Amino acid sequence: MNRVEDLPQACAKLLHEKARRRLSFAEIAKHLDHDEVWTAALFYGRAAPTHKDILLLASLLSLSAETLEDDFRMAGPPLREPSAAASPAVAPFCDAISLYAPAIRSVIVEKMGDGAVCGPSTKVRVERIDRAAGDGERAKGSDVRLILEAKYMPYRSW
Repeated sequence: MNRVEDLPQACAKLLHEKARRRLSFAEIAKHLDHDEVWTAALFYGRAAPTHKDILLLASLLSLSAETLEDDFRMAGPPLREPSAAASPAVAPFCDAISLYAPAIRSVIVEKMGDGAVCGPSTKVRVERIDRAAGDGERAKGSDVRLILEAKYMPYRSW
C-alpha cells in the first residue's frame, strides 16, 4: 500500500482526517454515495473526485473545499498504473488473475464471444464470507470474496 508521505497532499489530508475521526471507508462512501472500494481508491490517489465529492468530503471532514480542490488539482491526474509490488492483502488475487488469465479469457470467449473487457468501467467489491466450523478441512473463520465487474466489448469485423 502507498505510504502517506508518498501520496498527493490531498490524499494525505483525507487519510489523516479519516483516521482522526475513526471513520471507515464504508461510512465515508455512504456519505459520498459511492462504493467503498472507489472511495478508498480516491483516498490513495487512484480515482478523481468530482466537485460534489470535494464539497461532501470537505463538509464531512471539516476541511476547506477550496483548498482540497486546489490540492487535487495540483496532484494532477490519478495514478492508474498497476503496482509492481502488491501488498500481501491483494497479492493472492494478482497471482490468481495472472495464473488463470488464459483460462479466464477462454471461458469469457466461450460465454460471450471474442472480445475484451473494458478496464476503465470495472467495478470492484469486497465481501467478507464467514464460514462455520466443520466446513471441510478449514477451521472457523472468514474468507474474502473479490468481485470484479466490467463492461464486455465484442471485437468487430470491418
